[in-house]
Amino acid sequence: MNKDNDRKEIKKPLDLSRDPASKSSKEDTFEEMHDASKKGTFLGKFQNAFHEMLESSRGTETNEEPVFEPKGRPMPAADDLAIRRARNVAVQHMIVPEGVIIQGSLMSGTETEISGRVEGDVSVEGRLFLGPTALITGNVRATNCKVEGLVEGKMECSQEIELGRSGRLNADAMAGKKITVAGQALGTVSCGGIVHLVASGRIEGDIRAKQLVMEEGSSFNGRCTMRTGASAPPKTEPQKTEAQQ
Repeated sequence: MNKDNDRKEIKKPLDLSRDPASKSSKEDTFEEMHDASKKGTFLGKFQNAFHEMLESSRGTETNEEPVFEPKGRPMPAADDLAIRRARNVAVQHMIVPEGVIIQGSLMSGTETEISGRVEGDVSVEGRLFLGPTALITGNVRATNCKVEGLVEGKMECSQEIELGRSGRLNADAMAGKKITVAGQALGTVSCGGIVHLVASGRIEGDIRAKQLVMEEGSSFNGRCTMRTGASAPPKTEPQKTEAQQ
């Protein structure tokens, strides 16, 4: 009977409500768990092993934020595209229409046509055309120029100047190869080649050229100086010595 009673006592189920730890209403704090990990308890060892596993899985990664690079080349801004197109597109022809007034100098690197007014100098690297309504108050420089308007300053062209019937020059004109005058030129006309006075042409000033051509009906009041090539130095005969005499 005593043995049966002992067995019954052994088989009695465990009552968790009697656990002395459950009687305590105080919960474990973070400080107590941290202290327990330092003391080498089972829970502390488990936490240390778990942290070591996390650190080993991270490797040498840093906490820097990832940088996402766009695929391919970055898209340029609209202003950059406009600037690139302006640089790549070559201007073939510049036009200053009638009624436009430019206050200041005008420079162009291509063929230019002016029918307006420029209150300043004009410099063109190419052919320049001045329409009947064009007015230039300053000096003019170009490679070739045809004048149908009015130029109040000096005109210099490396190749040719053509003064149309309605054209007028109120200052000196200079060209490298040829000057054709069908209008009025009030000033000195200088050319390294030919000065051609058409029947309707008029020059009030001096002419300096290698060749002058005047058609019947043209007018010229001034002095004409014909330019010639550099004269060759006179040949000198060698002096005879007494033995040769």
